[in-house]
Amino acid sequence: MNRRSFLKLPALLPFVGSGSEDHHFQYESVIGTSMDVVVCTADSGVADGVCQTIRGEIDRLARVLDTRDPASEISQLQGSGVGLEASPALTDVLHAYEHWERRTGGVFSIRPAGAGTPRNVDALGKAYIIDRAAAAAVKLWPSIDVLLLNLGGDIVVWGRSREIAIANPAAWYDNAQPLSAIDLRNQAVATSGSYARGAHLCDSRSGTPLSTSVAATVVAPNAVTANALATTLCLTSAADGLRLVESTPGAEALRIESGSLQRTSGFALLERRFPPQPPASTPWPSRYQLTIALPLTSGRSSKRPYVAVWVEDSSNKLIRVLAIWGTKPKYHPDLSTLWARIGGNVQPFRSVTRATRSAGRYDLIWDGLDNEHKPVALGSYRITVETNQENGTYAKQTGSIELGDRPTTITLPATTNFDSVLVKYGPA
Repeated sequence: MNRRSFLKLPALLPFVGSGSEDHHFQYESVIGTSMDVVVCTADSGVADGVCQTIRGEIDRLARVLDTRDPASEISQLQGSGVGLEASPALTDVLHAYEHWERRTGGVFSIRPAGAGTPRNVDALGKAYIIDRAAAAAVKLWPSIDVLLLNLGGDIVVWGRSREIAIANPAAWYDNAQPLSAIDLRNQAVATSGSYARGAHLCDSRSGTPLSTSVAATVVAPNAVTANALATTLCLTSAADGLRLVESTPGAEALRIESGSLQRTSGFALLERRFPPQPPASTPWPSRYQLTIALPLTSGRSSKRPYVAVWVEDSSNKLIRVLAIWGTKPKYHPDLSTLWARIGGNVQPFRSVTRATRSAGRYDLIWDGLDNEHKPVALGSYRITVETNQENGTYAKQTGSIELGDRPTTITLPATTNFDSVLVKYGPA
């Protein structure tokens, strides 16, 4: 058995000490995106310490690599740069870009808009921060059983194997069925694509933005490698990109273009595919759906509020729970209105790799089915968004929308926990 074949074998589950449990921490506005941390340990104090170590390392490296901060080292370098000597962290990232520019023949570069344009270290800078923050936490807190760090959809897992869902580029809403899932252990996964933020990926040789619908998910030994390969896979032909992944030790990939899926030779050994869902059969007009754009308000690196979103009919009957999120199940009752109606029946936490989201931006979809997956009739329905901050403020808004044979929208007013919510009914 060669080394590559060995790397394709499913990870074995190590013994987990008695009393270990998952501790979840969720934040917004961390390097321009969201952050989820999961720590499996029997000691809640250790879990808190791990999260603080990660946040401290991210803050330290953001002062070097965050292009959104005009005072960061990379921002200063973008100016005159005269007399500046790069720090070890910035030097590492610059060398990583040089390495991947050589390996990709210039497709992937620190100047994504083309030669002579400004440097942009967002891709590998974020990946480098993920790798270093996870490594710092594991080194300082070696007793933990599992660490999962998810920064905007790029994920590192240390310790026992964890299931990571892969967002479907054709249905990337936060409550939609994932495309599939993989088992990850002592590895990283990154996903790239234009489905979340539009045409922001460019072939550095020409500066031309990606014009086709391509997404890629890559598993690799570290986040820097996974991110570089995922971006490159979106910008090259399938044959060239997958060949590059196959030649990278410990890397496997899934590439999706216009609904066509292609995998490296070992990706299937990591993957659990979900059965495709047939389109919902409802009285709604063909291809109609209801979407909710929910922008959470947050300051710099603030905790994400607990969120619940649901649909009722005009007689106050609960039709569909679209989302209920919180860092710890014991805090879900803080969403008092919904909690009283569902009696604690909450879906488990799921980690998802996806194209990087903007901070605080969440999108939900309703397909016209109720909680029993039965179709509902056209008519008037109420949409409710309920939120609560840990040790903070409670906020809720409700609005009615008429679902008929033509598109319509409503807007729920902003609160202290979220900005105006756009509810849109119409063709997909």
